[in-house]
Amino acid sequence: MAITAAGTGLTFDYINNSIATVVQSRESALLTQIGNLGESPTTADLLAMQQQVQQWTMTTQIQSTLVKEISDALKSIIQKSA
Repeated sequence: MAITAAGTGLTFDYINNSIATVVQSRESALLTQIGNLGESPTTADLLAMQQQVQQWTMTTQIQSTLVKEISDALKSIIQKSA
């Protein structure tokens, strides 16, 4: 399904895949942070991990919101054209 905006060729898949790349990057950084904690993490280590979790959470929320907003917009367009 393509969403064309003024000839830019912007597609639903392009948006989702672009954000998915960022989500995967954040997830990889989080997994690395967790793997580096060791048996007795310091407060600084735990705060760094908390920051990674928050960045990953924010990125996944942005992805979810964009997909839902585009889906809702498309549904609205279809309903109004019928």
